[in-house]
Amino acid sequence: MKKTFIIILAVALLFVFCGCGDTNANSGPVEIPPQAADLEAKGFKCTLKLGEGADYKTICKQDPAQATTGTLTITECNRYKAGTTLPKEGLAELEGYEWVEIKARTVFDDQNSRLYGVDRASTVTTYYEQKYYEQHVKDLEDGSTSFSVVKDGKEWPECLYIKTVDNQGWNEERQSVCEYTWYARVPEGYDGVVIVFFNAGLKWEDGQYIYEVLDKDALLFRAE
Repeated sequence: MKKTFIIILAVALLFVFCGCGDTNANSGPVEIPPQAADLEAKGFKCTLKLGEGADYKTICKQDPAQATTGTLTITECNRYKAGTTLPKEGLAELEGYEWVEIKARTVFDDQNSRLYGVDRASTVTTYYEQKYYEQHVKDLEDGSTSFSVVKDGKEWPECLYIKTVDNQGWNEERQSVCEYTWYARVPEGYDGVVIVFFNAGLKWEDGQYIYEVLDKDALLFRAE
């Protein structure tokens, strides 16, 4: 009887010290990546400046074998903290977060754009932890995109961005014009929101990171 009791006690102690019965035992701690300048480390710099035009090279819509070059300008970059009047109806506030509003304008007026149209491509990414971002970004049914970022060693999982096309068409000067607005909900003071314009002819396969897709003509703007 004494021998049996000792065996039972030994087994109980083994369960305690090995953490058996702990539902989180196999999950491990959440790994928070360092806030490093990941895009620049991969060779991509955010060279677009507010109000300054830059050459935007892409393919033509009707004939992708043809190329066209226009001008891309970031026209506005604004921040709206919780409790202030937001720039668009339906933007939800969350404690600790703010909304970043970025406006851009593209203008094409070369011969190819007139003959074959323009195919533009753009997206949002982060200046920092690229792999972490790509693992947490998700397109939602309402057309918005959710994502997570890291700031000050803390995860912020309630980030969101919305893209709108405000104006698109030909103006009186026979220029192909397109105006966009992005609304991004990020932690207050987060300086990692990056808007990227790239050649629409680039192939972006499933599982690829953005730095594996972009070429040297890609244009990046960082909301600092």
